[in-house]
Amino acid sequence: MEGMPATERLLHDLVSAAGLAQVRSVEPMRGHGFDHEVLRATLADTRQVVLRHRQESRPLPLGRARFLADHDVQAPVLLGGNDFATLYDYVPGDMLSTVIDKMTDARWRSVGTAFRRVHAVRFPSGLSGDFGPDSLVLRPTDPVEDLHRLLVDAESRLEPNLSFVLPHLPRLHAVIDDHAERLRQAPTALLHGDVFLANIIVGTSQTTLIDWDQARVADPGQEIAALDERIHLINGGELPGAFFDTYGARPDTAALHRVTNAIAWFTHGPFAGWEIDPDLDADRTHLVTGWRNSLVGYLTGLGERLKEF
Repeated sequence: MEGMPATERLLHDLVSAAGLAQVRSVEPMRGHGFDHEVLRATLADTRQVVLRHRQESRPLPLGRARFLADHDVQAPVLLGGNDFATLYDYVPGDMLSTVIDKMTDARWRSVGTAFRRVHAVRFPSGLSGDFGPDSLVLRPTDPVEDLHRLLVDAESRLEPNLSFVLPHLPRLHAVIDDHAERLRQAPTALLHGDVFLANIIVGTSQTTLIDWDQARVADPGQEIAALDERIHLINGGELPGAFFDTYGARPDTAALHRVTNAIAWFTHGPFAGWEIDPDLDADRTHLVTGWRNSLVGYLTGLGERLKEF
């Protein structure tokens, strides 16, 4: 392995440690987020595996992987890894981000089924928390207070970047209070937590969600709102009816989370206001700039959107 790149050497080591057949070929995978180097390998027995390598240390998510498997969630099979990398079975299919404009109703129903199975994993109401690599810690939460706090925290970044949003915040606070009972009675469920559309792999027979590093427990309406937002950032659309054919009814809280999520994401997302991270490469800079501009367009219509509540 002399002269082999470090990530590829790591791939060979982890494949060997997992007791799998030898690596025969390796190719990089593009478009899978901002903080991973991803390699796909074909083994001597034709099996394909994926290595996700990152720079920061993180415990191997054995507990979370067992939980997902035990609850019939469509997620990749974890084969091995260490504190800096994970080795998974390769999931064949297309990233939703690359086929969003060519999706058929059948494929959208497949996506709806995948999220229905995730959100069917329920927890007691009034609790939320992050699902770590090997632990799930839930705490009592008040979603009404959380949303009020989110808006207050956003004000300092809105002032220099999107000051036209500020006059609408009192109305949005009032809408949150008007929906307080609905927010507090919303179900609590497992969420994927990072619905970057490259993390949704649409295959011929099923849809699989990958990259569960930000899994958490909260109101499913938050995740449906985040999906709508991600789709809007790409093509100005939203989840189609075919998605809800298999997912079920759109959560009552999704519309409100859609508005508050847009404000939060603009002020705390990969641009943290108007400035784009200068460390991003040209392709990611172009992508994030498009996201930012789409969010600005969405928030420009905030006054009209609030009239719908």
